[in-house]
Amino acid sequence: MPESALRRIVVVPDLHGCITVLERLLLKIGFVDADGLVTDSDVTLVQLGDLVDRGPESKKCVERMMDLQAAAPARVIVLKGNHEDMVLRAEGDFKISRLWLMECGGGQTLRAYAGCEGLIRFGGAHYAWFKGLPHYWEYQGVLFCHAGLAKARKGMIDLEGLLWDRPPVEKGPFRAVVCGHTPTEKGKIEENRGVWRCDVGLGRGANEDLVEVLSLEISGERFVPRILTV
Repeated sequence: MPESALRRIVVVPDLHGCITVLERLLLKIGFVDADGLVTDSDVTLVQLGDLVDRGPESKKCVERMMDLQAAAPARVIVLKGNHEDMVLRAEGDFKISRLWLMECGGGQTLRAYAGCEGLIRFGGAHYAWFKGLPHYWEYQGVLFCHAGLAKARKGMIDLEGLLWDRPPVEKGPFRAVVCGHTPTEKGKIEENRGVWRCDVGLGRGANEDLVEVLSLEISGERFVPRILTV
Protein backbone atom coordinates (compact mmCIF):
# COMPACT_ATOMS: atom_id res chain seq x y z
CA MET A 1 0.00 0.00 0.00
CA PRO A 2 1.47 3.41 -0.96
CA GLU A 3 2.42 5.64 1.95
CA SER A 4 -0.04 8.29 0.72
CA ALA A 5 -2.98 5.88 0.69
CA LEU A 6 -5.72 6.05 3.28
CA ARG A 7 -5.33 3.29 5.79
CA ARG A 8 -7.97 2.31 8.31
CA ILE A 9 -6.34 0.74 11.33
CA VAL A 10 -8.30 -0.97 14.08
CA VAL A 11 -6.32 -1.52 17.26
CA VAL A 12 -6.90 -4.83 19.01
CA PRO A 13 -6.07 -4.25 22.70
CA ASP A 14 -4.45 -6.55 25.25
CA LEU A 15 -6.80 -9.54 25.12
CA HIS A 16 -5.49 -11.76 27.94
CA GLY A 17 -7.39 -14.82 26.81
CA CYS A 18 -10.71 -13.08 26.07
CA ILE A 19 -11.54 -14.76 22.77
CA THR A 20 -15.20 -13.69 22.74
CA VAL A 21 -14.20 -10.02 22.63
CA LEU A 22 -11.85 -10.67 19.72
CA GLU A 23 -14.48 -12.54 17.72
CA ARG A 24 -17.09 -9.87 18.37
CA LEU A 25 -14.68 -7.14 17.24
CA LEU A 26 -13.68 -8.98 14.05
CA LEU A 27 -17.30 -9.41 13.04
CA LYS A 28 -18.36 -5.86 13.90
CA ILE A 29 -15.66 -4.19 11.82
CA GLY A 30 -16.21 -6.56 8.90
CA PHE A 31 -12.78 -8.15 9.07
CA VAL A 32 -14.45 -11.55 9.00
CA ASP A 33 -17.81 -12.73 7.70
CA ALA A 34 -20.52 -14.66 9.55
CA ASP A 35 -18.53 -17.87 9.03
CA GLY A 36 -15.43 -16.33 10.59
CA LEU A 37 -13.53 -16.11 7.30
CA VAL A 38 -11.39 -13.07 6.45
CA THR A 39 -13.08 -10.64 4.06
CA ASP A 40 -11.52 -8.38 1.45
CA SER A 41 -11.88 -5.16 3.46
CA ASP A 42 -9.80 -2.00 3.85
CA VAL A 43 -9.07 -2.69 7.52
CA THR A 44 -5.62 -3.32 8.97
CA LEU A 45 -5.50 -4.94 12.41
CA VAL A 46 -2.78 -4.00 14.88
CA GLN A 47 -2.83 -6.16 18.01
CA LEU A 48 -0.81 -4.62 20.84
CA GLY A 49 0.42 -7.80 22.53
CA ASP A 50 -0.62 -9.71 25.68
CA LEU A 51 -2.78 -12.29 24.00
CA VAL A 52 -2.08 -14.69 26.85
CA ASP A 53 -2.46 -15.02 30.64
CA ARG A 54 -5.18 -14.03 33.15
CA GLY A 55 -8.20 -14.92 30.99
CA PRO A 56 -9.41 -18.46 30.19
CA GLU A 57 -8.73 -18.80 26.44
CA SER A 58 -5.11 -17.85 25.78
CA LYS A 59 -4.55 -20.69 23.32
CA LYS A 60 -7.64 -19.77 21.29
CA CYS A 61 -6.57 -16.11 21.13
CA VAL A 62 -3.10 -17.06 19.90
CA GLU A 63 -4.39 -19.51 17.32
CA ARG A 64 -6.98 -17.04 16.02
CA MET A 65 -4.41 -14.28 15.53
CA MET A 66 -2.00 -16.72 13.89
CA ASP A 67 -4.71 -17.85 11.49
CA LEU A 68 -5.74 -14.27 10.66
CA GLN A 69 -2.14 -13.34 9.99
CA ALA A 70 -1.68 -16.34 7.74
CA ALA A 71 -4.85 -15.45 5.81
CA ALA A 72 -4.06 -11.73 5.44
CA PRO A 73 -0.39 -11.13 6.25
CA ALA A 74 -0.34 -7.58 4.88
CA ARG A 75 -3.31 -6.57 7.04
CA VAL A 76 -2.57 -8.24 10.39
CA ILE A 77 0.21 -6.93 12.62
CA VAL A 78 0.70 -8.60 16.00
CA LEU A 79 3.15 -7.04 18.46
CA LYS A 80 4.99 -8.68 21.31
CA GLY A 81 3.77 -7.95 24.82
CA ASN A 82 5.48 -8.50 28.14
CA HIS A 83 3.32 -11.59 28.75
CA GLU A 84 4.55 -13.23 25.55
CA ASP A 85 8.04 -12.23 26.67
CA MET A 86 7.51 -14.03 29.98
CA VAL A 87 6.42 -17.19 28.18
CA LEU A 88 9.65 -17.07 26.17
CA ARG A 89 11.86 -16.50 29.20
CA ALA A 90 10.12 -18.68 31.79
CA GLU A 91 11.97 -21.92 31.02
CA GLY A 92 15.42 -20.45 31.48
CA ASP A 93 14.81 -17.93 34.26
CA PHE A 94 13.41 -19.05 37.62
CA LYS A 95 12.54 -15.51 38.72
CA ILE A 96 10.61 -14.81 35.52
CA SER A 97 8.91 -18.20 35.76
CA ARG A 98 7.80 -17.47 39.31
CA LEU A 99 6.60 -13.99 38.37
CA TRP A 100 4.68 -15.39 35.39
CA LEU A 101 3.00 -18.19 37.32
CA MET A 102 2.39 -16.51 40.69
CA GLU A 103 1.54 -12.93 39.77
CA CYS A 104 0.81 -12.61 36.05
CA GLY A 105 -1.71 -15.30 35.18
CA GLY A 106 0.64 -17.89 33.73
CA GLY A 107 -1.32 -20.65 35.44
CA GLN A 108 -4.40 -19.80 33.40
CA THR A 109 -2.33 -20.05 30.24
CA LEU A 110 -1.01 -23.48 31.19
CA ARG A 111 -4.55 -24.65 31.83
CA ALA A 112 -5.62 -23.32 28.42
CA TYR A 113 -2.75 -25.30 26.86
CA ALA A 114 -3.37 -28.45 28.92
CA GLY A 115 -2.27 -31.47 26.94
CA CYS A 116 -0.37 -29.43 24.37
CA GLU A 117 2.01 -27.35 26.51
CA GLY A 118 4.75 -28.15 24.02
CA LEU A 119 3.35 -25.45 21.75
CA ILE A 120 4.61 -22.75 24.13
CA ARG A 121 7.82 -24.48 25.14
CA PHE A 122 11.15 -24.03 23.38
CA GLY A 123 10.83 -25.47 19.89
CA GLY A 124 7.04 -25.28 19.87
CA ALA A 125 5.08 -23.55 17.10
CA HIS A 126 3.54 -20.89 19.33
CA TYR A 127 6.86 -20.29 21.10
CA ALA A 128 8.51 -19.67 17.72
CA TRP A 129 5.71 -17.31 16.70
CA PHE A 130 6.02 -15.32 19.94
CA LYS A 131 9.77 -15.06 19.42
CA GLY A 132 9.30 -13.61 15.95
CA LEU A 133 6.78 -10.94 16.94
CA PRO A 134 8.04 -7.36 16.49
CA HIS A 135 8.35 -4.93 19.40
CA TYR A 136 6.71 -2.11 17.45
CA TRP A 137 5.20 -1.03 14.15
CA GLU A 138 5.30 2.46 12.68
CA TYR A 139 3.02 3.89 10.02
CA GLN A 140 3.29 7.47 8.75
CA GLY A 141 4.85 8.69 11.99
CA VAL A 142 2.45 6.84 14.30
CA LEU A 143 4.15 4.37 16.63
CA PHE A 144 2.25 1.29 17.76
CA CYS A 145 3.84 -0.63 20.64
CA HIS A 146 2.91 -2.54 23.77
CA ALA A 147 3.95 -0.41 26.74
CA GLY A 148 4.65 3.00 25.21
CA LEU A 149 7.61 5.37 25.40
CA ALA A 150 8.45 6.06 29.03
CA LYS A 151 8.92 9.75 29.75
CA ALA A 152 12.16 8.91 31.56
CA ARG A 153 13.63 7.63 28.28
CA LYS A 154 13.09 11.04 26.63
CA GLY A 155 11.35 9.57 23.59
CA MET A 156 14.10 7.05 22.85
CA ILE A 157 13.06 3.56 21.76
CA ASP A 158 14.29 0.83 24.10
CA LEU A 159 13.12 -2.68 23.23
CA GLU A 160 12.86 -3.85 26.83
CA GLY A 161 11.06 -0.64 27.71
CA LEU A 162 8.54 -1.12 24.91
CA LEU A 163 7.48 -4.33 26.69
CA TRP A 164 7.63 -3.33 30.34
CA ASP A 165 7.62 0.44 30.96
CA ARG A 166 4.76 2.08 32.87
CA PRO A 167 3.31 5.60 32.69
CA PRO A 168 4.09 8.41 32.49
CA VAL A 169 4.56 7.87 28.77
CA GLU A 170 4.98 10.36 25.95
CA LYS A 171 4.83 10.51 22.18
CA GLY A 172 8.46 11.60 21.80
CA PRO A 173 9.35 12.42 18.19
CA PHE A 174 6.31 10.61 16.80
CA ARG A 175 3.09 12.01 15.46
CA ALA A 176 1.24 9.83 17.97
CA VAL A 177 1.88 6.73 20.07
CA VAL A 178 -0.67 3.95 20.47
CA CYS A 179 -0.02 1.51 23.31
CA GLY A 180 -1.52 -0.89 25.84
CA HIS A 181 0.06 -2.72 28.81
CA THR A 182 -1.18 -0.50 31.66
CA PRO A 183 -4.98 -0.60 32.11
CA THR A 184 -6.66 2.79 32.07
CA GLU A 185 -8.38 3.82 35.29
CA LYS A 186 -11.92 3.80 33.89
CA GLY A 187 -11.51 0.90 31.48
CA LYS A 188 -11.92 3.19 28.47
CA ILE A 189 -9.59 4.46 25.75
CA GLU A 190 -7.56 7.43 26.99
CA GLU A 191 -5.66 10.07 25.01
CA ASN A 192 -3.22 12.58 26.44
CA ARG A 193 -0.87 14.74 24.38
CA GLY A 194 -0.77 12.37 21.46
CA VAL A 195 -0.54 9.15 23.46
CA TRP A 196 -3.47 6.77 23.02
CA ARG A 197 -3.71 4.20 25.82
CA CYS A 198 -5.81 1.21 24.75
CA ASP A 199 -5.59 -1.39 27.54
CA VAL A 200 -9.17 -1.42 28.86
CA GLY A 201 -8.60 -4.09 31.50
CA LEU A 202 -9.53 -7.34 29.77
CA GLY A 203 -8.61 -10.29 31.96
CA ARG A 204 -8.71 -8.05 35.02
CA GLY A 205 -12.44 -8.00 35.67
CA ALA A 206 -13.43 -5.52 32.96
CA ASN A 207 -16.93 -5.74 31.52
CA GLU A 208 -16.37 -7.92 28.45
CA ASP A 209 -19.84 -7.12 27.11
CA LEU A 210 -18.99 -3.47 26.45
CA VAL A 211 -15.43 -2.92 25.25
CA GLU A 212 -13.91 0.20 23.66
CA VAL A 213 -11.39 -0.13 20.84
CA LEU A 214 -9.56 2.50 18.82
CA SER A 215 -10.01 2.94 15.07
CA LEU A 216 -7.75 5.28 13.09
CA GLU A 217 -7.86 6.65 9.57
CA ILE A 218 -4.37 7.73 8.52
CA SER A 219 -3.35 9.26 5.20
CA GLY A 220 -0.74 11.99 4.78
CA GLU A 221 -1.74 14.75 7.18
CA ARG A 222 -5.04 13.03 7.91
CA PHE A 223 -5.29 11.42 11.36
CA VAL A 224 -8.88 10.67 12.37
CA PRO A 225 -9.43 8.70 15.58
CA ARG A 226 -12.74 7.03 16.42
CA ILE A 227 -13.78 5.01 19.44
CA LEU A 228 -15.73 1.85 18.65
CA THR A 229 -17.73 -0.10 21.21
CA VAL A 230 -17.95 -3.84 20.68
